[in-house]
Amino acid sequence: MIAMFPQSWLAVLRIALCVALSAGMSVNAAPAGQDSGAPTGVFAQAQARGELIVGIPYLPPEPGAGAKIRSPERLDEAMARRLGQQLNLPVKLVQVDPTGRAAALASGRVDLVLADRLAAPPANALVHEQVLTAAVPGTVAVATGYRARPKAVIRSDTTLRHWRDVQGKTVCMSTAAFQAQALARQWGAQVRTYRVPSDALVAVREGDCDVGVIDDVTWQPLMEFPEWKKFSSTLAPEGAHSERVWLLAENSATQAWLDSAMQQWRRAKVVPAMIDQWARDVAFDVYLDQEVPDCHGG
Repeated sequence: MIAMFPQSWLAVLRIALCVALSAGMSVNAAPAGQDSGAPTGVFAQAQARGELIVGIPYLPPEPGAGAKIRSPERLDEAMARRLGQQLNLPVKLVQVDPTGRAAALASGRVDLVLADRLAAPPANALVHEQVLTAAVPGTVAVATGYRARPKAVIRSDTTLRHWRDVQGKTVCMSTAAFQAQALARQWGAQVRTYRVPSDALVAVREGDCDVGVIDDVTWQPLMEFPEWKKFSSTLAPEGAHSERVWLLAENSATQAWLDSAMQQWRRAKVVPAMIDQWARDVAFDVYLDQEVPDCHGG
């Protein structure tokens, strides 16, 4: 039994989860905050529409009836919802591939895009890294404060020490972990992707994968849970850091407001709080997958 959730709480957790799912709620949903909104002219199209449309690199498919509700790899949805709260607008997420960001913004199909940008691009940048560093004409970028690079999750008794050691090994991550996939393939690993990060981490815990990969900033809070002590080994750092940025069409008033909003996030430590919540949610997801029977089971 996982130490964080003793047996005495099993029935309570199962009942609470099933009630939440029956009500159509996510177990990791955060209550909406109330903000004052933005001045007239800021995100004018979104205000006129009554909805903020945010483009993200990967939009996971909606879970089917009875399917598990699990935490996504990226913080894109949490960031978009938080920004929508500050604008007093509901949020719609749409998938926008990196090569289509400029067109989506120029056409007004989206109000802004969440994208990854390499903080220090290497001289021998891979194809995916070249896409990350490519300028997007007619847009400006505003940093969210999320900066990370891939980090391995491995059993503590591993003999693996460096990324070169993963050649021929099975390395697992979520479908949305694009940079992790590229890094693992670069070192000759057999890459296996999963719908959500908890599925990849369960595969590591059960021995189906030699290595799991998540972002380094989420690795540390996850490893603070006692049930992860046996899986707290990792590999020497590799790959460039990338930072999550908002891309938006050039508009001085909107950019100034968004700059100010991100400064507010930094002062309030909004992103670190999101990271800690992600670690708690994913740890709970893994616990549910390994320890708790399905709500409809016997």
